[in-house]
Amino acid sequence: MSRRWPLISLVALSALTLGLVACGGGNDNGNNTPAAGKTAAPARPTLPPDQEKTGVTDTEIKIGTLLPMSNTVATAWGIPVSNGMKAYFDYINDQGGIYGRKLTLDIGDSQYSGPVASEAGRRLVEQDKVFALIGGLGTDAEGAVYQYLQERGVPDMLLQTGETEFTDPVARTRFGWLVDYMDEGRILGQYIGKTYAGKKLGILAQNDDFGKQGEEGLKLGVQDVGGNMEVASTEYYDPTQTDVTAQMQRLKADNVDVVGFYGMPAQAAGGIKTARTTLSWDVPFVITGVDAAQIVGALAGYDNIEGTVTVSFGYQSDETDIPGVAKYQEILSKYVPGAKPESISLSAYTLAEALVHILIQAGPDLTRSGFLDAAESVCKFKGSTVFAEVSTSPTDHRWNESEMFVKATGTGDSFRWAPFGDLVVRDSTKDCTPPTPPPDATKQPHTGGE
Repeated sequence: MSRRWPLISLVALSALTLGLVACGGGNDNGNNTPAAGKTAAPARPTLPPDQEKTGVTDTEIKIGTLLPMSNTVATAWGIPVSNGMKAYFDYINDQGGIYGRKLTLDIGDSQYSGPVASEAGRRLVEQDKVFALIGGLGTDAEGAVYQYLQERGVPDMLLQTGETEFTDPVARTRFGWLVDYMDEGRILGQYIGKTYAGKKLGILAQNDDFGKQGEEGLKLGVQDVGGNMEVASTEYYDPTQTDVTAQMQRLKADNVDVVGFYGMPAQAAGGIKTARTTLSWDVPFVITGVDAAQIVGALAGYDNIEGTVTVSFGYQSDETDIPGVAKYQEILSKYVPGAKPESISLSAYTLAEALVHILIQAGPDLTRSGFLDAAESVCKFKGSTVFAEVSTSPTDHRWNESEMFVKATGTGDSFRWAPFGDLVVRDSTKDCTPPTPPPDATKQPHTGGE
């Protein structure tokens, strides 16, 4: 069901994970391969005048989100994401809000289910009358609502899914947050192909678009670099399945030399732990950036996960030598007392920071059309906790596109995903002109990116 959580009193709960994966401005190492099949934006629809300011008053901007808040995925995803968004919005509100308007967060409980998300999304739009939705989490959940939101002209911002369908072709009202699963899989596949040339790759993937697009990307990446690597087999697991022992047994029987994984944190950790403790198998793992989080190390066992490779678009929540990460920890502690700093809530905090930047650029006379114009004209914005700048355009609605390789190392509180190598740059918008700031933009809360 849909729940309205006033930002002043959102309950503090402990959380778990999400792989930060950040945008780039570094060395592309020749890996700046254009994503396949990108298409131009369609004609821009005109919103009815009575819908332009829905959710906006002189004192409030009402923002909605669809998160799993009442099942097992809530612990790993929904609660940490809500903590990160809530903390940053409260911080902005305590500075007076955006042009005098406070941000209110309405959470629709998607339960990580398409049918449930469909009902929750309609309530947010038709009953709660939110201005925009942000950070919708999960491919099935977004798949159930994206056409409805597009038809209603509701901004559907910074989706926490890398499903290519949502950003290709571009839709005026919809923007992605995570790196496209196909592109990310390709980055990981290129690493595998170079590092394990002549070896056999086995893939364990979630049996849905998330897993299958990642699988396809892994295979394309391996092909990109040659190296005579054989893709021996792919094993799938159902999204609701937590035990992947049988799949790991079959991969070992196929004598694969490295395992590429595309799925959720619990199954990533389970597969690694099974390989090490049940099968006594020291096979290397290369996993999706979605799983670059502390909880995966804790669940897999620190000794078991040591050396596992993935990618990230931003810093980890324990890298307090980075000023933006130190500020995140301070803000989280103040506004969500008791919440443990970790990578999923940091990613959501960073997402909220990006949204505030767009709202400031949209100006004091906030409308949905003006907001979307601002979202399509971001130029070299660098959030406080990411590796590089972001630019968008009317034909580029993907926020994060470039990533850094990271490797699991350490134990307990010292466990981290340590960066290595150069940033892999895949930004679609290479040239842009910064938009003219609106009146009083400099008087708004500092987002960390200006």
